[in-house]
Amino acid sequence: MAARSRSKTIPLLVLLISILCLYFPVKTTAAVDMLYVTLKWPGTLYESGQCCMPTTGPPAEDFLIDDIKTYDSVTGQFVKNCNPSCRFSINLMQDLITDLYSYWSDLNCPCNNGLQNWKNTWCTYGNCSKLSQHDYFQAALNMSTRANLVEVFKVNGIEPSTSTSYKLRDIQTALMANLGLSTQVECVKSGFLLWERTLLSKINICVSANGKYPINCPFDQEKVTCNDDVWIYPFSSNKLKPCRWAAGSGDHIDMVTEKNLAM
Repeated sequence: MAARSRSKTIPLLVLLISILCLYFPVKTTAAVDMLYVTLKWPGTLYESGQCCMPTTGPPAEDFLIDDIKTYDSVTGQFVKNCNPSCRFSINLMQDLITDLYSYWSDLNCPCNNGLQNWKNTWCTYGNCSKLSQHDYFQAALNMSTRANLVEVFKVNGIEPSTSTSYKLRDIQTALMANLGLSTQVECVKSGFLLWERTLLSKINICVSANGKYPINCPFDQEKVTCNDDVWIYPFSSNKLKPCRWAAGSGDHIDMVTEKNLAM
């Protein structure tokens, strides 16, 4: 009888644990030992014809932050979706919002204020990191400033142009002088046959888990997406598709008051 009683108890215990996990999901722990910051060139995005002016106004005419991923160099995999009950609060980033408007704009159409993009990035990757939400976004902004890509390229004679291409090795040399072995270059194809060009799309930067400094990438830095000759098309924010509503009616994010936060 005792053995039969135990056999009934075990399935009931499993069922109870399953119910508890369903209603009280536990945050997954992962061995995140590196961050992977991606900066994208908006001139290449513009060539796709799918770029709209953010509702918060013109972005910086610079490389923009695409995302900041969490990476486990032991498994060689990106770590994501660690917490099904992830929460995102714009109020934790009040001091960052102006820089986010400028350097982490979402140029996708229809026009938007970037909030959903930030939330998706935080809940997909950020909550897997060892950083608070504020420090996670601060780390991306700091690395964008540290990289200073437009100025670094300019110093090395590399400037956006529709009439001049640059050697991939010269681009990599310029990056090496500033960021060492921490970068990967990505390109996309534009045109077809004899008119096909390779456009610089993204610069990926391997960053320490605390978000403070670039580190050597633990994998091959050369991506096969770039040819020897690379184009960097110019970008101007006035080329972006305007929003349908009148200028000046921006969709800036209103911070929640302390009273509302307490509720």
